[in-house]
Amino acid sequence: MSGSTSPLRRVAPHVLGPRLPPLPELWSMNRRRALSAGFSVAAPLTVGLALGEPGIGSAAALGGFTAVYGHSMPYRRRAVVAAGVGAAVVGAIGLGGITGGHPLLLVLTLGAIAAAATAATAVWRIGPPGALPPVLVGGSASALGSAPDVVAQHVAAAAGAAVLSWVVVMLPWLWDPAGPERRALQAADAAVRDAEDGALRTTRPGAIARAVWAADTAVAEGSRRRPSLRPQLAGVEARFSRALPTIDATAEGPGPLPPARPAGHRTPLWVTTAARTGLGVASAGLVAVVTGLPSPWWAATAAVAVLLGADRRQARARAVHRVTGTLVGTALAGVVFAVDPPTAVTVGLVGLLLVGVELFIAHQYVVSVACLTPVSLLLVHLGVPDLPGSALIVARIEETVVGIAVALAAGLLLLARAGSRRLPAAVTGTAERAVAAARAVPGSPADRALHHVLIELNEVATAARAELFPAPGADAWRRRSRQVGDLGWALLGARARGDAALADAVAARIVAELA
Repeated sequence: MSGSTSPLRRVAPHVLGPRLPPLPELWSMNRRRALSAGFSVAAPLTVGLALGEPGIGSAAALGGFTAVYGHSMPYRRRAVVAAGVGAAVVGAIGLGGITGGHPLLLVLTLGAIAAAATAATAVWRIGPPGALPPVLVGGSASALGSAPDVVAQHVAAAAGAAVLSWVVVMLPWLWDPAGPERRALQAADAAVRDAEDGALRTTRPGAIARAVWAADTAVAEGSRRRPSLRPQLAGVEARFSRALPTIDATAEGPGPLPPARPAGHRTPLWVTTAARTGLGVASAGLVAVVTGLPSPWWAATAAVAVLLGADRRQARARAVHRVTGTLVGTALAGVVFAVDPPTAVTVGLVGLLLVGVELFIAHQYVVSVACLTPVSLLLVHLGVPDLPGSALIVARIEETVVGIAVALAAGLLLLARAGSRRLPAAVTGTAERAVAAARAVPGSPADRALHHVLIELNEVATAARAELFPAPGADAWRRRSRQVGDLGWALLGARARGDAALADAVAARIVAELA
């Protein structure tokens, strides 16, 4: 029996993704954003349908997608980010509507939206779901009508829904003004507990340091109405530093670093990611246009969902998950179209599916896609009732396949060496910070600067490791990144534990090997 189930167990994570947390834990972590998204989309849709304006109701529902952003941010920052996201979503709806009658112009516009949204979410640290909603709402709006007066009505309705979404995501401030930073601190504490329990034997310190850094940012930007969480954060940071692994300070190092690459490769990774995403999305849409598919924006949406993967491995995994989730989602939409329930039931189903999207998006991408696929189909069907459901489903499957294929090609081949080309400069810059910290007194600003660049080095090295065709010499630079990272984290850990002898020995080794 075990032999027959073993292959399924090996294949399941690749097709379905990682195992889900217990549902009570999942609900506890994500219920706010899930309920906010469901209400912010279903309420405007209900109003539009009740007024006998299905197109306006669907456009307003698209504006409600503003509510999927910013739930982990402190409220002072969330207020600004939610307003900016709302403006961007409404702008995408307007651009999608204006270009909807011109497929070629539409897909080029969606590519530009994808690139801009990818860059903006990285620069302003907005986080998931990244560029997917702006492309999705822009494409969906293109199916609702492109006449100027119709587009104007849709933009106005979407703007009203975006304002409602802003109120919804800000409402918990009234009774829990310090909630986001408290939850960020809890996440950092959990990550540090894992480190203390031995997670650093298999996990690089940079991954856990990122959670601690996020808590630090949240506390710094958080509520001023409650006692500061800074003392608790300082305790978590100290525990993390004490949990950092040690090294043999007397071991023979691999020698001095090779010369750094030109400074031109110091541009941040998000520049390449934004360019790759925009070009991949536009290319997927262009292929759909050239092959005569009726709704090329669905190919663009499928492409951006795949390209949201942080590296090549994630892009390949998301492609598999996207196919699985789309097939399940279209089957579910087909059942709904066949049953043809009352409009009120369909609206309720849209809200319920969006709750599912936000509950599962961070933990089980397949389930999230399976919920999101019928949402987009149902919104278009409700907004344009004359479109037969069977045609929507066939187009969705065909264009999803095109979008995934083009996105995989773009993700694997386009600007394929971005991480490995940046790695030499990242390693060299981190080595310089490590030498500066080694020569400075313990606890100086140089230690914190080193902590920050070690996190950035981990991100660049992770991207480089995932590349299929790395730049020449990438293997040597990956080994160097490991050397620099181990020495830097060991210095910070020894100083945090008060082990002066080890700290001095590691500092001497840093100067000898990295200076």
